[in-house]
Amino acid sequence: MTTDKLLTVDAELHSFTVRAWGETWFTCPIESAVDRDGEKDTDEDHCAVFAMRQEKTETGTRTVWHTRSNLWEDKEYVLETADTWARFYVRVFGSGSVDALRFFIHGVRHEASDYMMAIADHADYTRSMRFVTRPGAIELGYYGPPPYCYPFRMEDCEGWVGVGLAAREGQYNFHQFLYQPRYNAFCFEVPLNGQTSVRGEWESQSLLFLPGTDGFDVVRRYSQWHYDAGWCRTADHSNDPAWWKGPIFCGWSEQGNIAAKTGGSMKGMANQESYEWMSTKLDEYDLHPSMIMIDDKWQGEYGTSLPDPKKWPDMRAFTDAEHKKGRRVVLWFRSWYPEGLPEEECIEYLCTACGSDPTSRQYQARMREIMHTLLSDDEGCCNCDGFKIDFSNCMPLGKYVRPHEPVYGVELLKRYLLLLRESAKAVKPDALINCSVCHPYFAEIADQIRLHDYVMSLRSAPEIMGYRAKLARAVYGDILIDTDGAGGGTRRDFRRFLAAQPKLGIPTLYFLTGTGCFTFNEEDIDLIRECWKSYAEKIAAES
Repeated sequence: MTTDKLLTVDAELHSFTVRAWGETWFTCPIESAVDRDGEKDTDEDHCAVFAMRQEKTETGTRTVWHTRSNLWEDKEYVLETADTWARFYVRVFGSGSVDALRFFIHGVRHEASDYMMAIADHADYTRSMRFVTRPGAIELGYYGPPPYCYPFRMEDCEGWVGVGLAAREGQYNFHQFLYQPRYNAFCFEVPLNGQTSVRGEWESQSLLFLPGTDGFDVVRRYSQWHYDAGWCRTADHSNDPAWWKGPIFCGWSEQGNIAAKTGGSMKGMANQESYEWMSTKLDEYDLHPSMIMIDDKWQGEYGTSLPDPKKWPDMRAFTDAEHKKGRRVVLWFRSWYPEGLPEEECIEYLCTACGSDPTSRQYQARMREIMHTLLSDDEGCCNCDGFKIDFSNCMPLGKYVRPHEPVYGVELLKRYLLLLRESAKAVKPDALINCSVCHPYFAEIADQIRLHDYVMSLRSAPEIMGYRAKLARAVYGDILIDTDGAGGGTRRDFRRFLAAQPKLGIPTLYFLTGTGCFTFNEEDIDLIRECWKSYAEKIAAES
């Protein structure tokens, strides 16, 4: 390292400067805006500072700038620094509904050349880099949410510096973190969509400045800061049940193969007959997954989330049969969709029910009943073993979204997943919660991270899914990773991904007869067995 301290931050009358790795990275003019009730916030005389004070803290220094706003009774900027991080936020006094938080409205002067998009999309590590002249939006996507952090790189510099969005528990009432380039500068914005109500004193979400050896190390340090500060809770994965470690068979793509042969719909093949056939086929291939995932749509209605009796005349019989084979049964679960729910259990958007509402007492009671029916071994229940949670990113968003309680965005998503998790664990403590989240605020939610969808026309399954796996490791450490179904567009891409799966996480198979683009031969099945054997040996060595 080039300096004794990884990060130094120098505060001046109207700005502060961030230095790391022997270089000056950012000079940040402090004026920032807290817009409310349709009006833009500005400081009097363009950030006239009426008082500036500094004080020592346990970690370093706190600097407070006092200014005056056209919208708020009083306003302060606060910068807290330590050897390895700095935190900047705004404090306002007054009343109103916050529309947006705009950091550094006059633009950050910088030496950064480009930045990494720490999201799950169809890009590998190299192609995820963007020049600083290109805007960025971190929001709900394949990872819902991803880490709200932009790792920046500088040419001819040995390290990186990240700028991340940090929030206290209960303060995640947003879903986007925007990077906005200006001429020779940039700024950041957090849309709050009028969903944050201020009455008295309010502390904004914070910007974190953190150094790292590369982009993934920045994300790791961003996550660790939340755990160390007590703003997020960690989870202990050292005693995860053995069956959670896979391998996994998911029937989604084979549902498509059956549909193609029978002329039915893909969702229509999520039935007992199809899955009994798949189970037998696994036996014939001498493939022994630890779990079989029943995919979309085994439910009669998405909102009520109980088995369709026409498709599943006896789900309990199927589950019991799989248990005898040493396999658990995990159910695909669609988030938010209100099909079959009464209005009092739904989120409202302009007087229209638009999603199941985890803040509704009636829906909370329903969720507990659903979990009992699906997971319990009581008579009349299904005795299943967990959930693959999908579409969590497809939640109601916008200014006019109204749950029963004033909760919005990522905060509402946390409430939804926590309700599902706690309701499931109350029935079956080892019920598996598989979901696609990648932010420290959700460390206490996920038992297993799913890498999510892959476009079949791509030919880079190990690279794309490997990038997502590295992000998940940076955020959660040793959490189990469901590598998901990928690489089915060509036999070569499929086989490359088979070889990579044991290195990335848990091998996951979506196909039994072929991928829809090619039909399996004996060598393909042998390679699947070889992949699973390699993984079993890795797990045994780690035990």
